[in-house]
Amino acid sequence: MKKYLLFPLCAALCLLAGCADDFPTELNHNYYQDDTPPAEPDITEQTVKLGTYNLWISNKGTGDYVWTHRRDILAQSIVNNDWDIFGFQEANSTIQSELPTLVAGKGGNYEWWFVGRDSQDGKNGEALGIAYDPDRFELSDRHYFWLSPTPDEMSYGWDEVSYHRIACCAVVTDKAYGKQFFMMVTHMPLADMARSEAAKVIIEREQMYNTLGMPSVLVGDMNATQDDAASATFRTHWEDAYQATDPAFVDGPVGTFNGHKTSTDLSVSTARIDYIYTRGQLSLKTYKVDNSIYEGIYPSDHCPVTIQVDFDYDAPEAPEIEGSGTASDPWKISSPADWNAVAESINSGAADAVYLSTACYELSADIDFEGQSAVPVSFETGSLVYFGGVFDGKGHTIRNVKTTASGESFGLFGGNEGTIKDLAVENLALSTAFKTAGGIVGTNRGVIDGVTFRGEIIGSGKAAVLGGIAGQNQGVIINCGNRGGKIEAVELDKGVKGENLGGIAGQISKGSDGKGNYIVNCYSWIERVASNNNNIGGIVGIVSDDSFVVNCYSTLADVSQNDSFASSVGYNKKGNVQNVYGNEACPSGKKNPDWIVGNDSKQDGSVWAESLGLLLSLDEMKSGAVTVPSSGQECASFTEALNAGAEIYASTPAETLPAKPETAVRKWVDSDTYPVLE
Repeated sequence: MKKYLLFPLCAALCLLAGCADDFPTELNHNYYQDDTPPAEPDITEQTVKLGTYNLWISNKGTGDYVWTHRRDILAQSIVNNDWDIFGFQEANSTIQSELPTLVAGKGGNYEWWFVGRDSQDGKNGEALGIAYDPDRFELSDRHYFWLSPTPDEMSYGWDEVSYHRIACCAVVTDKAYGKQFFMMVTHMPLADMARSEAAKVIIEREQMYNTLGMPSVLVGDMNATQDDAASATFRTHWEDAYQATDPAFVDGPVGTFNGHKTSTDLSVSTARIDYIYTRGQLSLKTYKVDNSIYEGIYPSDHCPVTIQVDFDYDAPEAPEIEGSGTASDPWKISSPADWNAVAESINSGAADAVYLSTACYELSADIDFEGQSAVPVSFETGSLVYFGGVFDGKGHTIRNVKTTASGESFGLFGGNEGTIKDLAVENLALSTAFKTAGGIVGTNRGVIDGVTFRGEIIGSGKAAVLGGIAGQNQGVIINCGNRGGKIEAVELDKGVKGENLGGIAGQISKGSDGKGNYIVNCYSWIERVASNNNNIGGIVGIVSDDSFVVNCYSTLADVSQNDSFASSVGYNKKGNVQNVYGNEACPSGKKNPDWIVGNDSKQDGSVWAESLGLLLSLDEMKSGAVTVPSSGQECASFTEALNAGAEIYASTPAETLPAKPETAVRKWVDSDTYPVLE
């Protein structure tokens, strides 16, 4: 049994632990003594040794604890604990740059995932994260969030006003044994209300991201005693590993916070603030707090905590996707598992990846992500992935995607330089605190043809270029439709202007070739577009750089009112706008009241010197004669007028329209409400 003793440091009995020769290492028995014969837990090769370690930022220590002395000891303690995978906290920039190399130099084999708390992209500030053996494990479906009322935006939480507090999580796959588990790491607030509320946020996010119900582990510095409200909340969802492990296999003192003093009493429960929580299909084998001292000091002001655990959740087998990825034999995607497998392969950028960004794909069935996570083709390797192949939806629908932007350009596809066509996306909910996002594509440099979108895009933080089909269009969007929903960017960081929001695209501008680009033959039934600033339109927020918006219409009536806003085009800055129709019930900017364009720049487009369009009532869009603005042709219906406008565009020679797309315009047909495309 364990005996807890309290006697002076000079009378302490220190047992040599037999670690590295260059660091004499002792167990600190000042406040407890373990005379229990070592038990023999049921440990197998499959058992995972998992830990948590607050590393203590490098700029706090003095004397023997100064970083230049402590860093080698800290690295050695990590190697000695011999984790397969562990979560860590308080890794400032110095630790991030030095510790991985020091650990590797002492024989540790880890891949390090750092998530900084002080920037929206997770790259700046004090970090937490996961270190893991890459030969055994791989991480996927990574996320991070702030412990605040707005978790997807860098923010302070409740009464914690001095530090941003975050958590990160990922799916961990044991490649050696085919098992999976879900792992979360956090560093909880010091303030009482923030800590109590943060525990609820973490549970909500575990349920959001771990939709398959795989076994999950939460580790971290909780800044909480066992009796704290946050601890009680966590125990409603997880088990406390210290309490759940067979007492015969619990080793070390109860306390974990040593305050970088070897005299700290670790026998008291109030010194336990580092925790490992577990739930689901797993079996706890051992629990240990390591209070080893090295050359008379602790490696950190926290003692590391370790569990040994068997996970019993089989990783799903990779789906067998029919096809070969060629134009004549595209990969055929028919399920959420197929989509995610393709996205993860493209995102990995691995040399041996099966599914490539340049291949051809098609949907062979509708896909419904209700209750499941969808992996966008976006950022897994840390930089924007541009899809460069062909994705043919074959008229099928992707439904019920709920996603949070993980980088600067985001959508189902972060970037597109290929062709995406004949796809419907319904009930997509996208939130972003980054600059650019679109329902289908964040930044489009290729062709999007015959695609429809319905859903919500909500921007915060630095969001500024948002669109239903694409946020930024530097390519071609043709024959596409926004079939309803809303786009908003109103709760932004101080000084951020939420410019450039549109039902089809936030902005259309020139590409790398210096030539303008195109939005042609599109419609928007979006119900609301709102921002704290200018350039808001039902079709596009801003058209610039001699780009083109041709033969499009919008039914938008609810638009935020600042300066450059309108039912169709918020701001025309040296763009070419022809045969564009708007809802006469929608207000427009004070520079162009009662018009399809909220603000027309004095710099005219090179092809059409003025914007040509028409305001219609919604009833006129459904029935009655309409005149084509550019030709004066009177048509019996709005559908007929749109087809006449499409023919005018199609017959205009490429010499007149620079870089005119080769993609053909499609025919407009009647529907139960307004015209749609075949």
